[in-house]
Amino acid sequence: MRIFYFAGLLLCCSICSAQTNFPVSSIDQSLTTNANAVVRLDESVVDVSSRDKMVVQRKRVITILKKAGESSINPYAHYDKRRKLSDISAVIFDENGIEIKKIKKRDFLDVSAVDGGTLYGDSRVKYFRYTPTAYPYTIAFSYTYTTPNTAFLPRWMPVDDYMVSTEKSVYSMTIAQGLKWRKKEKNFKDYPIKNLSKGNTLTYEMVGMPAQKREMMSPAFYNFEPQVMVALDDFHLEGVDGSASDWKSMGQWQHDYLLVNRDKLPQNTVNLISDRLQGISDKVEKVKSVYQYVQDNTRYISVQLGIGGWQPISAQEVDEVKYGDCKGLTNYTKALLKSQGIEAYYSVVYAGGTKKGMEKDFACMQGNHVILNVPNGEEDIWLECTSQKIPFGFLSDFTDDRDVLVVTPQGGKIKHTEAYLNDENLQQTNAVFKISPEGDLKGKVAIVTKAIQYDDHVKIENMAKPKRIEHYREYWDNINGLVVLETKFQNNKEEVEFTEVVTVEGPSYAKKIEGELLLKPNAFNLMNFVPDRYRDRKTPFEISRGFTDVDDFKIEIPQGHVLETLPEPIKITGKYGDYSMQLEKINETELRYTRKLSILKGHYPKEEYADYRSFMRKIRKADNLKIIINQL
Repeated sequence: MRIFYFAGLLLCCSICSAQTNFPVSSIDQSLTTNANAVVRLDESVVDVSSRDKMVVQRKRVITILKKAGESSINPYAHYDKRRKLSDISAVIFDENGIEIKKIKKRDFLDVSAVDGGTLYGDSRVKYFRYTPTAYPYTIAFSYTYTTPNTAFLPRWMPVDDYMVSTEKSVYSMTIAQGLKWRKKEKNFKDYPIKNLSKGNTLTYEMVGMPAQKREMMSPAFYNFEPQVMVALDDFHLEGVDGSASDWKSMGQWQHDYLLVNRDKLPQNTVNLISDRLQGISDKVEKVKSVYQYVQDNTRYISVQLGIGGWQPISAQEVDEVKYGDCKGLTNYTKALLKSQGIEAYYSVVYAGGTKKGMEKDFACMQGNHVILNVPNGEEDIWLECTSQKIPFGFLSDFTDDRDVLVVTPQGGKIKHTEAYLNDENLQQTNAVFKISPEGDLKGKVAIVTKAIQYDDHVKIENMAKPKRIEHYREYWDNINGLVVLETKFQNNKEEVEFTEVVTVEGPSYAKKIEGELLLKPNAFNLMNFVPDRYRDRKTPFEISRGFTDVDDFKIEIPQGHVLETLPEPIKITGKYGDYSMQLEKINETELRYTRKLSILKGHYPKEEYADYRSFMRKIRKADNLKIIINQL
């Protein structure tokens, strides 16, 4: 798994002083229902005294009710050369609020905050460890930090996550007179939030918010968590002053102060690329050739030193050392294309599988990754420059279908990356298998996948053999004792298409009962997923990605056996997708099973959840159809 560090993510970790004991008995019963943990107090006090000075005091007290709640402790305080940390402490209390352990500043562990793939990095973190002897217990954690960096003002997010209650959360930010600032309130509906702000002091409070139970297929939590975002129009970042009030000016500042003059290349490299493109007239083919050059000649490594967390290392340096982070490699590819007269734009994105996008109506430093945008008429080419293996123009689920900031010399603009939808996410499975008189299965399966289904399957090619065999046993877990005899793969990057050909055996796949064989024709693509049932569902549900599966199986039954009755074809249609299945006789010993399943992306109200669940139950039943093959 790739881990990308981009300073668009500034982690504001929580803490709290231990002035009150917070016995567990004082928690209202409504806050322990469905909760793994209860945030007793979360307090942020922020003082922005100038564009280049901010002091943040963080206090956090959390009661851990069970082991599953320990992920909500967040016992971390980040710092670096410009973010000075002070007054850090933690206290542990038992169920009755009696102090059982005090953790002083000298007792905190102090480690680098960057991973082993980071070449340069000055970010560090202090944290503590505590192994409980009993549940529940309470941790109070507090610290203060001072920083000149005001490009990222702490957000208020008073609800941690699913299964975590909030007893009290308070946010206060004072901004010096004369500083222009903006704010955005988001998702306040249905939350007990009070806005107590006056003048240049923002104050918000939330008291008594019960935990929300995690429901299957709920939208990502960030889609409806309440929060307050604040930004200065004139800010400071690692020694550089900046000004921005909208995405156009934000992009202009990033271009002028972070990118200008970082695209110079050695002349010999320019000549090499020119020679490489000689004879190629088509723009897309030129871009493809340059992208392949970058993939063949560079590797990804992170840089997290000072302004390097936001600014790419120069194209010339990447050219010399042959490595860079997402910013450096994207800027390098941009520079190579520019040397050939092809404009491309550095683009800031939130990467990750949840498809989080930029806040379109609130400009501030956002994002955690960088990709490249190449305009091409009415369509854009998007390039992921950190991977040596990803196909040209394919973003995968890491950065597809979300709003990004495209940085141009004329300023910034929000664009939406390509979305891989429904029929594009195709899987075609063709199989030929025979059943022995004893019910054993032996056959060959060919699976062709595209788009996001390609992304899910292509990793199999690089698995070690034992891991690969384990994968197919789990994938076809309806075949007990599956034996994988041979695997062959073809990765067609040009078409973004991956082919697997797998030869398998399965003992006693068809159940032998008094001379008859009980056979499930769908041996290789069962849809057994049915979402959980809820008597009183609270949240809407989401099908985050549509897909289409097309299956065609040829089945040879044993000599001396016959299928006397063909099942009726099945068709299931609905607003969530379509399903069809048919079994036909080719001749007396050969059957053909065909199936098509299409699931459509969509957001739906909670009132339709039961209908969707019924739709999926019908599909599962159809997929598990069994036929009886009689012995003559």
